[in-house]
Amino acid sequence: MKFTSIIFLAAVLSGPALAQVNITELGHLNYQALRSSDLANIWGYADEEGNEYALVGVNGDGSNNSGGLSVVDVTDPANPVEVFFAPGPPSIWREVKVWGDHAYVTTEANAGLQIVDLSPLPQSTALPVTLFHGDGWNTAHSLFIDENGRLYLNGANRGNGGVIMYDLTQNPEAPVEVGTFDLLYCHDSYARGDTLYAAHIYNGLLTVSDVSTPAAPQLLGSITTPSAFTHNVWLDDSGQYAFTTDEMENAYVAAYDLSDLSDIQEVDRLQSDAGNNVIPHNTYWLDHFLVTSYYTYGVVIYDATRPWNLVETGHFDTSPFSGGNFHGDWGVYPFLPSGNLLISDIENGLFILAPTYVHAAWLEGLVTDLGTGLPINQATVTLGTPAATDATGFDGNYALGTLAGGMYTVTASAPGYPSRTYTGIQLVNGELTMLDIELGIGAGITGNAAIASVMLSVFPNPGQGLFTVGNTGGAGAMRVLDLQGRTVLGPFNVAGKTQLDARKLPAGSYLVRQQCQNGELRTARLLKE
Repeated sequence: MKFTSIIFLAAVLSGPALAQVNITELGHLNYQALRSSDLANIWGYADEEGNEYALVGVNGDGSNNSGGLSVVDVTDPANPVEVFFAPGPPSIWREVKVWGDHAYVTTEANAGLQIVDLSPLPQSTALPVTLFHGDGWNTAHSLFIDENGRLYLNGANRGNGGVIMYDLTQNPEAPVEVGTFDLLYCHDSYARGDTLYAAHIYNGLLTVSDVSTPAAPQLLGSITTPSAFTHNVWLDDSGQYAFTTDEMENAYVAAYDLSDLSDIQEVDRLQSDAGNNVIPHNTYWLDHFLVTSYYTYGVVIYDATRPWNLVETGHFDTSPFSGGNFHGDWGVYPFLPSGNLLISDIENGLFILAPTYVHAAWLEGLVTDLGTGLPINQATVTLGTPAATDATGFDGNYALGTLAGGMYTVTASAPGYPSRTYTGIQLVNGELTMLDIELGIGAGITGNAAIASVMLSVFPNPGQGLFTVGNTGGAGAMRVLDLQGRTVLGPFNVAGKTQLDARKLPAGSYLVRQQCQNGELRTARLLKE
């Protein structure tokens, strides 16, 4: 299990001259000049004619300049134009979401919920504004609206500051309260169907709850996030994986397998600009990629096709600031029909960017003991230059990736073992390369991995239960082991190719091990779906 791919683009993405990778600037609107104000979060909207708008949270400065919601036409990205402004009290925090043709705005000022009717666009820019005040609260940190028109209000000044749920379907300008989840303070949330995913920043928790009966939510599971300061959460399209940010210096974007909500598993964490104290803020899933606002580091794209193997494949820095400061990129909106990104840089205004979504080149495999064939825990595998590094867990698996395909050198080491180096490893963008590594006496060599890997191969891998095992290392006894080293199939004598029937084995990872007549011990991994 992979937890440490933290520096894979350290050389590629560092330095001001290389601050743009697979993202280019299309347009910019300076809010210091427009409204003498910093910005908060951002969202987007497209009208019925396909015109695109940025919905920008404006702070205001507490004197003559109010805060509020700025509606900007970005249909022509090179010429963004503010077409409407809904004033509100000054506040550092201003969060925006959209349901149908209405924008909903929360703030920690005493303003309740601001509702802006966007339906007159583009024929009219005179947009009606409604102020909604709920029962017993007048401030809230953030909000989320699901596909069924349920609004989740987070961090209000009522009770513990948990989640207050409203129905928008009866009247989008008069929300109806239907329930609360007030176990802990909630900083942000995501919901789909009957399930609520909540980020409890001060408790460092991601919780998952059944809200099919919103008046009586049921907690289904929870997990502590890597830096225990859980800022936001988003779900992938399948619903199997969730992703979080921790709003702290040198923190991570993390991925979780939700298959068993009673035992949620972290499967990866990735840290951009490692060691420079940068802070991740908001992450969003879009078609197998994560798009993340990263304060002073800018906006970042991770390839999350393989959630256990996150790889940074895009970056654009909007800010001159660096390090662990709350400056720069507050929010990013990646869901416009055009595919353009909307960025709210706190000091530098609105940016409209064009992303190119590039799939990574992945390297994964199993590290085992040459003598016993068992997995090695805490083995370190390093891929090429710039270096990507991962450490194995108890199952011996590692997972790495890189932005650029090509020929790479791979080095593996573990306490008590000589290191081993493989050269000439071919990686291809959008493809997985498997490299199983054996460490032990006699394994401290440098050579081409292809020479070693052809000794024992398994196909298809993963497979449903019928496998072909290829052996070019001579005849010998073969058996299949589980990851505790117990024999689950065999032994049986084979030479060359043989058919292996593993249909009766439970799904999971196994080791195929052959003791050849020439004394060599060969091991390959088998994945049963």
